[in-house]
Amino acid sequence: MVAPSIGSSMLPDELMTEVLMRLPVKSILRFRAVCRSWAAALSSEEFCSLHMAKAEAEAAPKLIFISPTPSFDSTRVYSSDPSDGLLFALNGVRGDFADMAPAPCRGLTLLHDLVAPAYYVFNAATRAVTRLPPCQHAVASTAGLGFDASTKEYKVVRLSSGNSDKKQRIKCEVYVLGGEHGDRWRPAAGGVPFRFCNFASAAVATVRWSKRKQRPVFAHGFLHWLIYPATLPTRPRAAVLSFSLQDETFKWIRSPPFEVSLSGVHLVELSGHLCMVRDLRPHGTILEIWKMKDYNSGDWSLQHSIDLLQHVERDLIDPQIIRVIGSVGDYISGEKVILVTSKRKAITYDPVSGILKTILSIRETSSPYETQKSTPRVCLFQQSLAPVHKTSEEIALLSPLAKAIKEVLFRLPGDFAVQLKLVSKQWLRLIGSESFLSSYYAHNNMDRRPKIMLVGNGAGGLGFSFAPLKKLLGGAPPGQGTWLKTNVVCSKPCHGMNLISTEMEDYLCNPSTGYHHSFRARVALYDVPDHVLEMMRGNPCTSEKHAFAVGNKNAGLGFNPLTQEHVVVQTLYHLKDFKSRQYFLTCSVITICSGQDQFEPPLPLNAMPPAYLSGVLYWMSEPRLGQSYKRAVVSFDIPTQMFSIIPCPPCIAMWNDASPCQAFVVELEGTLCVVLADPVADELDIWKLEHDRWDRAYKVYLDGWLGYSCDSFGISVVTLLAVDPKDGRILLNTGMKLGLYDPVRRTIENLYDLDEVLRLQQRHTFFDELPYSQGKHCSPQVPLEGEDPADSKILPWVPFLYEESLASYPRAPIARGLY
Repeated sequence: MVAPSIGSSMLPDELMTEVLMRLPVKSILRFRAVCRSWAAALSSEEFCSLHMAKAEAEAAPKLIFISPTPSFDSTRVYSSDPSDGLLFALNGVRGDFADMAPAPCRGLTLLHDLVAPAYYVFNAATRAVTRLPPCQHAVASTAGLGFDASTKEYKVVRLSSGNSDKKQRIKCEVYVLGGEHGDRWRPAAGGVPFRFCNFASAAVATVRWSKRKQRPVFAHGFLHWLIYPATLPTRPRAAVLSFSLQDETFKWIRSPPFEVSLSGVHLVELSGHLCMVRDLRPHGTILEIWKMKDYNSGDWSLQHSIDLLQHVERDLIDPQIIRVIGSVGDYISGEKVILVTSKRKAITYDPVSGILKTILSIRETSSPYETQKSTPRVCLFQQSLAPVHKTSEEIALLSPLAKAIKEVLFRLPGDFAVQLKLVSKQWLRLIGSESFLSSYYAHNNMDRRPKIMLVGNGAGGLGFSFAPLKKLLGGAPPGQGTWLKTNVVCSKPCHGMNLISTEMEDYLCNPSTGYHHSFRARVALYDVPDHVLEMMRGNPCTSEKHAFAVGNKNAGLGFNPLTQEHVVVQTLYHLKDFKSRQYFLTCSVITICSGQDQFEPPLPLNAMPPAYLSGVLYWMSEPRLGQSYKRAVVSFDIPTQMFSIIPCPPCIAMWNDASPCQAFVVELEGTLCVVLADPVADELDIWKLEHDRWDRAYKVYLDGWLGYSCDSFGISVVTLLAVDPKDGRILLNTGMKLGLYDPVRRTIENLYDLDEVLRLQQRHTFFDELPYSQGKHCSPQVPLEGEDPADSKILPWVPFLYEESLASYPRAPIARGLY
């Protein structure tokens, strides 16, 4: 190697090289900026290889681990070295579904986002990362990263299985980082020969069904997949399917002298050798490591037999998963084997002394849903200067022109931005990318002030149309053609989407773009017990009459932070008799991608819409039904799909037949609140739950404010939508009026008054008719021409809060095949 020149008084080349090889990667990256000759020398393949070889000889192990952010919309990559801490974050890699290779391949690590799905390659030392181009949709797939020594290229190899009716149900695709063929996946040169199809399918099935997330392992120029014999029609002698990175051909390796099981065996690379780990628990305390001695003969030998009881802390018997991820050091410094557990611990094993020692314990995690069954997501850290080749699309998006275009798009309305997807494929990928969607949402909602929109009837009497409230305040009132023909209840915005509910259907929509997806209330009669059906015949359900109820159905919009999907929770009363206190309530949890599940709430729920907060939906119970005469908050945790009960403050929990007060739940300033509406005093008493304790948050005095009074019959309800972060005023909603309540002055500023709008006689088109749904709506009560909607039970327009967003569905299964 020719060392970089620093002038006439430079050190000898050999000494300069030795000095530079001992520097950390961060220093090398800085020195590349000294001059062109330094940049060329320190970026050469020869120097990068020498530097990595020197770093590999270090005995002190360093690890990296990944953890989701609290919002589960990105994943953070951390170093076990406290001086490094957070390395970088992968935006759009969602929740707890990121799957990382346990060991890097010559400095580069492969990460899989199972939700998108998408593949990422990163260098933890240089903190460079690239997202690979989308690959074809598959029912199941598995991929590994390897290095082709003949061409000095990194290759990602993906095995995928499709539908059984397709001619080629198993495929092998290759992506070359920085390859001459461009940014695309291509078929493997040798394809998948017929004699290997069953083995390849078994390899994919093993990855899919194994709790240990069996990832392929790179060693000796091959990627190796473990095969579970039970996934094949006949028990083969093969235990490993191998793929040559150079020839792109398959071969198989026979089993060691024991039966390969799905739960107790995995592959690992140790000191350049392919090894198989056999966990003998719970019938023993030994962890065996078998080494492949010869590829030609397929012989294995027992390399290590680790007694887990030798661990000082004696806690290696309990974890459900123990995985060997690699080794550090060499024959001079002493090789040590690295183990990780599902208890989020990393342990070293010294083959000479037989000592097991804990080197890392990850106690803090943003995932409350992670269990001991979760696969450990820890990877070896390797000091490497290996370049991460950006895709052409990533390079283009980093250009000054692309940045300027994004700044312009951020300032456009949602419907305009969506239409610009038609400009070109590049614009389509830009506007549809997860990073742009999240940036657009953050830019347009950074002030966190409530944005108000009205929903009315759509063009030709079909669907819905939307218009911002400010358009009404500055223009003519809408005509009768936009009057709603059925009762409508709108949810608060949830991650850029709203839920519009009618008695028969619910509509997941984005008012900014006009996107929609409908859900019909579906409960089969055979799910209803016979004795309930008998009672239903003579006891019709008693429905509520206020503006926030639609028949006997109640729907809430939530968000699953793990899968990053919106969830609609529908509750439907089949029997509701306040006299006998008998009821039958069903609950359906619906997602676009996962279908529908049925659950039974632990208590009857009242007719007010639920509140959503951080992956949980909350309802107020109905004390007029069931056995309990007390109010309580019923919560539904969306990721775990479990109900729980939260006691109310004593002043709200108390209820009797003579009490005229109503109670419901709302979300204000990111906090769960319960509201007690007292029609006698004309007051709203608001309590908030913080740190598992109820405290009074606000008291709203409504006496003397026309149109904002509560009544004891439950017909007139005043609810709270939001708190303005600018001045602390509370946004009140009655359905017919919107007003900002000042807690200090106890005054209300009207923002919207339906009666005043209807007094205007001008007949102009008001709504920008955004096509929403082509399905027919239930129209039990249609206002006639000239009829005053104030005299009807149906409000002609309904105000609701919204967020500027480009969110849309369905992203699956179509989008999951693309990303």
